[in-house]
Amino acid sequence: FIMKNFIITVLVFLFTAVCAIPQESGALKKLQDEFRNVEDISADFKQFNNGKLSLSGKLLYKKSNKLRLELKNAVIISNGKDNWNYSKKDKKVVISDHDESSPGVFSLEKFIYDYPSHCNITESNENSSIIVNLKPKGSDLNFSNAKLYPDSENFIKKLIISDMDNNQYLIEFSNLKVNSGIADDKFNFVPPEGTKVIDLR
Repeated sequence: FIMKNFIITVLVFLFTAVCAIPQESGALKKLQDEFRNVEDISADFKQFNNGKLSLSGKLLYKKSNKLRLELKNAVIISNGKDNWNYSKKDKKVVISDHDESSPGVFSLEKFIYDYPSHCNITESNENSSIIVNLKPKGSDLNFSNAKLYPDSENFIKKLIISDMDNNQYLIEFSNLKVNSGIADDKFNFVPPEGTKVIDLR
């Protein structure tokens, strides 16, 4: 269950730096330019699957493709070369290569600079707030629709995404911090003593 939920959560996190305003306004390019100055991001998050809380934790990101997801019973880490999926309950870690061509691997840079062109982007209003709607042009992305709720600084405070099976995922972000100087050692993993190691590299 960890990997499925992990993919849903981090896949949508791309929108914290992109697509807060439709592409035709020119804001997408501005946000892409601004992202080049973003060295790291941290945020707390909650994810609801069809209205039920399924995940909560903390997400850390650092260029390039460094990612750390801290959940109640698991820690998922990538340093851009290796991935670690550690189960606290089972005291087991699975190590794998970071392969950007794999559908289960997250690349924030790819989402920001490559994927937006695959979506039709429109605006709507909801409770006096502008909502950004994204609909993939084809079937190459694994969601059918997304609604983004940007805050005043063009970061996403909430996102609702529907997958191909009409399941709905709500992700809420809080305590967002940019360029706080996250240490590189946060994106490497040393298994605790007694951990079962499964190395698939």
